[in-house]
Amino acid sequence: MAAETAEFAGPGRVSVRRPARIELRIGVGLISAVVLACLLIPIVNSTDPNALVAAPLQPPSGEHPFGTDSVGRDVFIRVFTAGRIDIALAGLGVIVPLVFGTVIGTMVGASRRRTVDAVAMRLTDGVIAFPFVILVLVIVLITGAGTRVWPLPAGGASILAAVWMVNWTIYARLARTRTRVLREEDFVAAARLLGFSHVRIVARHLLPLVWPTTVTYAVADALFMVSLIAALPFLGAGIQPPTPEWGSIMYEGRGYLGDAWWISLSAVGVVLVLGIGVMLVVDSLASSIRRARLP
Repeated sequence: MAAETAEFAGPGRVSVRRPARIELRIGVGLISAVVLACLLIPIVNSTDPNALVAAPLQPPSGEHPFGTDSVGRDVFIRVFTAGRIDIALAGLGVIVPLVFGTVIGTMVGASRRRTVDAVAMRLTDGVIAFPFVILVLVIVLITGAGTRVWPLPAGGASILAAVWMVNWTIYARLARTRTRVLREEDFVAAARLLGFSHVRIVARHLLPLVWPTTVTYAVADALFMVSLIAALPFLGAGIQPPTPEWGSIMYEGRGYLGDAWWISLSAVGVVLVLGIGVMLVVDSLASSIRRARLP
């Protein structure tokens, strides 16, 4: 028996990859802990994240677990309130491109028309070739850094617009590549012989088999989105202050790393826990997909 596999006697002899399952459980646990903390802590502790609650640069204490920032705001409340914004923006930044790109890519991949495939791929190549960060900065410059679209915070709409313009192409290419393999399978040929329409073949037979690939990438992409949103304040293009956001908290604390390390490191620590959880889930899902494709 392989070290990574445990086989149990019983109907069908089920094989269980323990490491993959453990990774998935730990990853989901870490993600759930961060998400629940971001949801519940601002409710349980109703302190305004922008309120001046104590003297500036106070170290962590029982009253203020993450200390206070340079103007006396509670870093603990700001970090977990910021998590709501970052996670919500990351989710919106992934879900829309995931759905749109997967559907478009699957339809293109299932098509036998070379012109359709060539035009679609040149379009995605052109979008991907444009530097993403520059695109964000250009959109922020055009729309204005303080532009607010309800219910998003100021600057959030510009970030999502840039992400949506670019990110769908990644999912489209992934879906197209997977679909071009699947369309040669016997079940697709049988569906065509039965007279099923192109749309029905895509919706009923191909999309269900393409989703696992794009969804797995989407989980990792959500972590990239969190990192991107956190990096934008350093370029002057992120969520506008005084709205708490992980990147802005790190940016505000960069000048106090020697004396008040807790300002930046508190946000970094939460992002790190979330990142470890996401990567464990991605690794587990990728392993499951690889095993499913084995003969």
